[in-house]
This record gives sequence, C-alpha cells and structure tokens, in this order.
Amino acid sequence: MPVILEAMPATYNEALQIGDWLVDPRDDSLTRGAERVKIEPRTMRLLMRLAQSPGTVISQDELLESVWSGVVVGTASVYQSMSQLRKVLGDGDDPPRYIETVARKGYRLIARVSVPSATATITRPAPAPAQAPVVDSPAKAVPHQLGWVAIAAAAAVAVMAAVWRFSPQLDAIPDVASIVVLPFVDLTSGQSEQIFCDGLTEETSNWLAQVPTLHVVARTSAFSYRNRNADVRAIGRELNTSHVLEGSLRRSGDQMRITVQLIDTRTGFHLWSDSYDVEPGDVLKVQEQIARSVVGSLELRMTADIENRFAGRRSQDAEAQRLFLIAKSHEARLEGPSNEQAIALYRQALEKDPQFTLAKIWLAQAISNRRFFSNRTIESLAPEFEPLLAEAAASAAQVVDLYVVRGRIRVQQRRREEAIADLRHALELSPNSRAAASALGYYHLTNGEPRDALTYYTIASGLDPRAFDLHAQRCTALTQLAQFEAAAAACERARSLEPESPIPYSVSSDLEAAQGNLAAALKWNAAALKHGDDIAAIYNMRAAWLLSLGLLPDAADVYQRARLANPQGAIQNAGLMAIGSAAAIDRGGEKALAEFIEQTGVADSQDWSLLFEIANAALMVRDTDLANRYVQRALGSPMLRPEDLGSPFQVAYGRSYLLISAAALRARGDQEGAGKRLDELSALIDRLVANGLQTYGLYEVKAQLAAMRGQPDAAIAELRRAVQLGWGDVWLAEHQPYFETLRERDDYQALLAAARARNAATAASIRTRLVAPITAAN
Repeated sequence: MPVILEAMPATYNEALQIGDWLVDPRDDSLTRGAERVKIEPRTMRLLMRLAQSPGTVISQDELLESVWSGVVVGTASVYQSMSQLRKVLGDGDDPPRYIETVARKGYRLIARVSVPSATATITRPAPAPAQAPVVDSPAKAVPHQLGWVAIAAAAAVAVMAAVWRFSPQLDAIPDVASIVVLPFVDLTSGQSEQIFCDGLTEETSNWLAQVPTLHVVARTSAFSYRNRNADVRAIGRELNTSHVLEGSLRRSGDQMRITVQLIDTRTGFHLWSDSYDVEPGDVLKVQEQIARSVVGSLELRMTADIENRFAGRRSQDAEAQRLFLIAKSHEARLEGPSNEQAIALYRQALEKDPQFTLAKIWLAQAISNRRFFSNRTIESLAPEFEPLLAEAAASAAQVVDLYVVRGRIRVQQRRREEAIADLRHALELSPNSRAAASALGYYHLTNGEPRDALTYYTIASGLDPRAFDLHAQRCTALTQLAQFEAAAAACERARSLEPESPIPYSVSSDLEAAQGNLAAALKWNAAALKHGDDIAAIYNMRAAWLLSLGLLPDAADVYQRARLANPQGAIQNAGLMAIGSAAAIDRGGEKALAEFIEQTGVADSQDWSLLFEIANAALMVRDTDLANRYVQRALGSPMLRPEDLGSPFQVAYGRSYLLISAAALRARGDQEGAGKRLDELSALIDRLVANGLQTYGLYEVKAQLAAMRGQPDAAIAELRRAVQLGWGDVWLAEHQPYFETLRERDDYQALLAAARARNAATAASIRTRLVAPITAAN
C-alpha cells in the first residue's frame, strides 16, 4: 500500500503519485500510463508546493512568495499558471478532481498524494532538444499555451522580448500548432457577398478557437492581410503562426461554392484543400466541416469537451446562422449605424431560431454597445441585455462567448468581482480568447494593477500581434511601471501598425510626460490632434501640460478650442473643467470663477466628477462654503458609486476626489470626517504601491496626503521623488490647499523653484511653436 502524505518538506524532490499522474520534479514530467508530458519548471514548482500540504488552502500571496520568489509579478501569474496546470492534469470537471479554488482564500490540492511503491519504475526517454516541446503521446498533447501563458505571466515586468510567442516582429515560427484564418475572398460578381464572407471568416476562426491545443490568431491581425497578397511564409513570420487557412466564396443564384486550403507557413506547401458546393441552409455544416478537417490535418485531438463547445455554436436554422454571420460582421465595424444594423439582424436570427444561444449573447453585446454609440448609461440598457444573458447561461454554459460578453459588460457596470470571474473563466475555457485577455488587461489597468494589466495585454497581443490598441495599452501599463524603454518600444509598435489613429500618438505623449519631457509630449499630442481633432481627452492632456508649464493663457486657449471642436464632449470632460476653472482663477480670481461656473452650466449638473472639480476650484480661492456645497452635491449624485471616490487611475495621474473631500470637510471643521477620507486614500495608495505603480502623480498625491496629515518631512520626501520623476505642477501647488503646511519651509520652496526653472526652460523652447495651429504636428 502506498503511504498517504500529510505533508512534505519544502525541499522534497522525489517522484510523487498525484491522482492518476506520476509526477517527477527531477525532469518536470508527468506520466499516466502511456502518456507522458513535460511542463515548465515553475509550473512543476507550483504543483509540488500544493503537494507539500495536500488538503490545505494555500493563499495566492504564499504561492507568489514560494514559487515566484525573486520575480516581480502579480496575482494574475498565479491564476494563469494554475489554469494551465489544471489543463495538463485534465482537471476540467465540476467539481474538480485535482485542484480546488477556495473563494477569496486560495487553492488546495484535493487529489490523493502518495509516494510510489518501491517496485514502481520511472522510464525516462532520451532528452529532446532544448528548443522543442516534449510530448511523447500525440493522443494527449501538452496544451501549447502552457509555455507561453506561464512565461507571459512571469514576464509581467517586460522581459517578454525574449519570448517568441509575444514578439510578432521576430522571424522564428513556433513548433506548436497555430493558425490564422485569412479573410475569405468574395469571388461573386460585384463582390456582393463581402459582408457575409467576413462573418464566415470570423466564425470559422471562432470554431477553431474552441480547440485549446491550437493557437488561433485573432481577428484584427488576420484581417490586416486583406488585399495584401502577402507570401504565406512572411505571414507566418509576422504572426508567429505555423499554418494559414485561405478561403474563397462564389455565389451563383442560390448556389454557393466555398473553397479552402490549409498551408504550412514554414514550407509554403499546401497540406489540404477542399471545395464545398453549398445548398441553401448548409453554411453552418460547412463551418464545422472545415474546422474538423483542419483539426484532423494538424493531428489534434477532438475531445468530448470540444464536441460540447461545437454543439453550443450551432443553430437549428440555416437562415438564422446566415443572419448571425452578417450581424457579426456589422458589429465588428464598431460604428453606431453598423451596430444598430447588427442589433436588427441578431433579432431576425432569433425570430428564425429562438434558441440560438450565440445570437442571444452577441445581441446583448450589441445592445450594451449603445452606451458608446448612443450616449446611453449601462444601467438604462440593462433591462434589454440582462434577460438575454440569463437565457444563454441557462442553456449553454459551455459557450466561451457568454463569459467574454458578460464579463465585459460587468466591467462597465463596475461589478468587478463578477467581471473578473467571468473573464478568467473565459480565458480558462479558451486560451485563444483575445477578447477575454484584453478585457482583463483593461480591468487591471483601471484598477491600479499595472503588472497584471501588462500580463494580460501581453497575452492578448500574442494572440493578436497586429492589433495596435493592445500595444498602446501595453505602453500605458509599462509607463505606469516606470519601464520607459520597454514602453517606448510598445508605443512605437502601436504607431507603426496604425499611423492614422490618434491613440498611439496620445499614449506616446503620455509616456513622454511621465518622464517630464513636456516638449516631446506636446509634439506627440499635436500629432494625436491631427488625427482626432474632436476628442476632448486629447485636448485635456495638452491643456494640462501647458498648465504645468505655467502657460495659463495657452491652456485656456486649448480649453476654448476643445469646446468649439466638441461642445458636448468638452463640457463632460472633468479634466477640461479643471483646466477651465484654473484658467479663470488665474485671470480673475473668485469673481472669474463664479462667471465660469455660470457660463458652463455646471451648477445644474449631476455629474459628480464635474462637481468635485468645481469644489477643488473653490478651495483654491478659499471659498470653503462653496467647496462644501459642491462636495455634498457630488456625494449625493445618483451617478456616484462608493468606489468612484477612490479611483486608482486618477491617483496615478495626481488627482484624488478623496483628497478634495477631506480638504472640504476639514475646512468646515469636520476633522473626523476628513480623517476617514484620508485613511481611505492612504489604504488606496498602499495598494497601488504594492501593485508596482510608479508615476510622479502617485508621489504627488502621497506628498499631499502626508502634508494634510501633518507629516511635513514625509511630504517633502515624496514631493522630491515626484520632482525627480518629472513633476512640475507648480501653479496648482501654489493655489491648492493641500501643501498649506509646507509653504514656509525652505526645502519646499527649493523644490518648487527647481520645478519652476525646468518649466521655464521647456516653455522657452516651445514658445515659437505654440503660435502655430495646435492641430499640426510639430
């Protein structure tokens, strides 16, 4: 009889029997009968750490400390490695058989752990070349994502340049099975079927993405090759993919011929091709036949789980499927009119097949998109999309699209725990889910967790290497981690992929500003305005930097130009409201501020962010009664949620509504209330520091907090660090009340003088450029 282990010493390095698997940490192998796989050394350490204490809950912090010792990563690393370990073990059941997640506490190994009997032998074949993945049994290949997800998680501080899977500019082509489905070509006269072709392309790719052992390149990168006539070997190098699927469609009356061919990008050889003469109503069958043929040609295994996922994508009505494909193509355009057309088509599909799960899910997504295209609140749209999501969850819980769409909507609803649970589950079900990975990146970035954001954006960009927005978001995360060289490379990649979008130039300007290079920041900002001269946020960035330089009239001019370019967007932008009020104060003090409030109509607004900015302006002119009135109105706004006050993203850029609230409360004598707000801010700052945030805005808020708490030496130390990183908001420091206790200190005045001198030099260098139109690149 084997001996059941209650616990193991931390240095245990012998083979163990864990459930059905013989686990040998000496060569990182797992053996079950004739199957033998090798895993990453860190993944093996994770499994052995769990095996040290079978049945005991081990926290994420403890796992980070023991498995990732000496490596700066976040909790996403634990999640991703745990997800891949479960896949290797075959632990997809509910309830699990190997590793159990204990909500908000950690993980525990629930499988039987024992020492193999003395008669057991372990056969070790000759080692394979170091570059090649070792898989002894084709019946159960190691999910190829294991290596790159684990590496990506560990590379959350930008060591990803050495990992081919996340380096689309490298020439190496992976040895694992990977594929990109290029846009199907419409050969119909007049190309009247192009929209249908696009939907067919995307959904064929989505069917293949259900196979977890196949790496599928996402839509943006695939569609970037439309009409490019690129050599497949070049495509393989650019996308790090081993195979390309090409297709074409020709319609004649009711008849349709679909032709596809699978090509090896390493050799350019055609591995398989076929043509389908499609009768009306057979398109769905063709999609599935293509997917199955590709899987067979690549010698991948069709499991029961994949069969269930395929079943969840089917419609019982051919016309419903056709309408769905066209709707998906319209929705992908991300435009208001196209989104409305998609909604109508999804509804038509559901009229044909009321049980069509995918149509319900993506109709819910399109309805939620009205938040952006129709200026609707997510709360007002919920009665339309929530029943659709509930019906989909009840009928097809195995469909990954459900968790992607619902997770993204929950992020918008600020239901964070539900959002992250859905999105992580989506990525666990399908490591090919670019949408889930990028949504998790957005979640972590806005939650002040740049390390984890970088992890997920890196995963997403590995799946969709030619998606410029993912590289732009990676630039932002790296900037917040003060990894400026890597951030510059990510920004450059974003600009090269999409030179006509304002976004890459905008994040490039933010990168320069984070280092105190405001002249360069203004240059990139001008390029952003050239490509997006009606975007209020870009004007806001420009005006804020001019304010930092002490150029208040120029900042006021930018504010006015923003109002002319986009009146509605400008009046709703809290940052521009702050700039406009500061410019008014500089021009005429309290009287000019009152005129500004009247002219903007903010007095009648229920937007709590705008009300807080006016309260902050009132504090600058020492009108404490007005400040408290606006703070109370902001706190009473029906649009405000408790977590909004502690916005991590705001603190990263040197602003906090908790601080404004505390200052207003203290001004009216409520020391206890002010203290509670400062305690909340202190806890938030501690969390952001622990998450790796490194921006001068963070240190500015830390300095303001210390000064408000009567800790002048600590405040000076934090402000000095902010200045070293590039801080220069001297005008605001002199007018806001947060540094009041430091004003008589020589070291405080010396810091302001140093920042003022740097600002003056920068202002002088750009002065001649400011007379040129700001929409022209400098």
